[in-house]
Amino acid sequence: MDRRWLCILFGEPYEAEFQSGGGVHVYDGNGDEILTYTVGVGWHEKESKAETQVHGALKAAYYDAYHAARQEINSGIAGMEVQGGFVARA
Repeated sequence: MDRRWLCILFGEPYEAEFQSGGGVHVYDGNGDEILTYTVGVGWHEKESKAETQVHGALKAAYYDAYHAARQEINSGIAGMEVQGGFVARA
């Protein structure tokens, strides 16, 4: 695979590094490795730094919402009578 094919497949601004033995490393415009090919494994996609930041923000938002919901559930259960391991509402 040469530079022309990389540009056709991935578009600009991607760069690739070829290793002897058939390995290929593809980098995005920020220099983050986003795709790798090795003979024993094949193609392997990697997250860019921007994708990692987005996933981190989504996980934090989900955790905050989950934590708030658990607190609301727990505060509602505190005022209920528990019978035989089940919450019974009066």
